[in-house]
Amino acid sequence: MAPALMRPILEKALLSLRDRANANGECYGGEILDCVREAGIALGVSSIEVVLTRGVLMRAMEAEGALDPAGMLQDYENRVPVSEALRYLRRAIARNTSNAAASVCFKTP
Repeated sequence: MAPALMRPILEKALLSLRDRANANGECYGGEILDCVREAGIALGVSSIEVVLTRGVLMRAMEAEGALDPAGMLQDYENRVPVSEALRYLRRAIARNTSNAAASVCFKTP
């Protein structure tokens, strides 16, 4: 189940990740998760919401073809293109939106 504040966390992380890119349009994989944590702190959500958001992000990364998303989110030695990192965040946002719509459709009164 996705946390209620996952979409705002991911959207804020998406905006701040763009600012972290170097001149070559790259960032460290660990900076993706740093942005998610910072977004959670800025929004005042609990740490469990951030951890659940991380899980949703990792599933989205796996769906996009990342072989080791947990390792990538902890990596501060190898850079990834910011476009790839943004694609992961957008995919997680899209998955949350479609899951939220599906859960509304299937609720019984």
